[in-house]
Amino acid sequence: MHFRKGFLRFLGLLAAFSLLLSMAGCGQKPATQEKAPAGEVKLGCILSMSGQLGPMGRKMADAVRLAVDEINAQGGINGKKIKLYLEDDATDSVTALNAAKKLVEVNGVKLLIGGMSSSAAKTMGPFLAERKVIMISPSATAPELTGQPWRKYLFRTCPSDIYQGKLMAQIALDQGAKKVVILAMDNTYGIGLGEEIKKALEGKAQVLAFIKYDPKKKDYRSELTQIKALNPDAVAHVGYNEDGRIIYQQALSLGLDKMKWIGCDGVYGSGMFENPAAAEFMAKTMTGTRPASPENQAYEKFRQAYKAKFNSEPEVFCDTVYDAVNLLAKAYAQAGSDDADKIREALLKIGQNYPGVSGNITFDQGGDRVGGYFEIWKVVKKDGKYECVREKLVEVK
Repeated sequence: MHFRKGFLRFLGLLAAFSLLLSMAGCGQKPATQEKAPAGEVKLGCILSMSGQLGPMGRKMADAVRLAVDEINAQGGINGKKIKLYLEDDATDSVTALNAAKKLVEVNGVKLLIGGMSSSAAKTMGPFLAERKVIMISPSATAPELTGQPWRKYLFRTCPSDIYQGKLMAQIALDQGAKKVVILAMDNTYGIGLGEEIKKALEGKAQVLAFIKYDPKKKDYRSELTQIKALNPDAVAHVGYNEDGRIIYQQALSLGLDKMKWIGCDGVYGSGMFENPAAAEFMAKTMTGTRPASPENQAYEKFRQAYKAKFNSEPEVFCDTVYDAVNLLAKAYAQAGSDDADKIREALLKIGQNYPGVSGNITFDQGGDRVGGYFEIWKVVKKDGKYECVREKLVEVK
């Protein structure tokens, strides 16, 4: 009797233990990858829609939506509609990598637009190369990205900062600068462009200092006080909207608007004017550069479509991200599949004098855009509002 009771109790415990094991197993199942319906093409997009590049990234996201909507309205790609997966990396390279892993491992994405910053592209690149995912960056301009061993599947519709650095240096020289300070944020983009400016000034002007700063700081008076003591003719600044607004507000209060400042694509756009003091400083002293589109029929058609859909003007890199979506769609159509090697081959063929809204695009064998167009811009106040205006368009080769 006691043996029977004990045996039954043992069986009960065994059953309960088995049930617990099965429940634990259910909780540990890996996420299954989404499968695309037969009539669908998955397109991932990782942009900085918040953080330091937020104002720029949100506008670029709208340009992506416009391109996808237009392609789908025309029947999609080989009869398949594009399904867009849009991720915000919050201007953080680790967040960008996590977003890439989610898109690839969970959503099953094989085509990707991003990363927006050079740091994000550099961080995501090795993972995407290993997984054979094609990525086109519309705005990762750092020269350091050229020739990387993981670059096989990464293309850029934006020109390298090799060109922008030369142009920023030339502006300083044209303004008569003999002594220059380079002020750049301490990341892939900032150091890369800063080094190109420095190279272009060699033997032509004295670089008094190359000051690197943390773009997440909230106070830059120590760096600005150092600049004031050096008393240069010009400051070449490489920054983003968020840090740029703080720097220019504090520079104005310290009287640094008496010297020339040369800005870049990162401090271009309406996001800079959220701080009135920063806007005033820029209007007083700033000459800037940015990749830009020639004023042709293709760009005007894009501009009008963007304005009609979103009730605002496209800004920097909206054109290159729009081109990136269309190039990927055409390459996928030509390749006939999402095979990365076939799409890469198609991109190299299509990207030979391709008529994009950002100008004609030619890729070299490493996936970099050859040459391009840059705008020299100023900040003016019209009808009580600040805006960036084109002073001149320059073609670089």
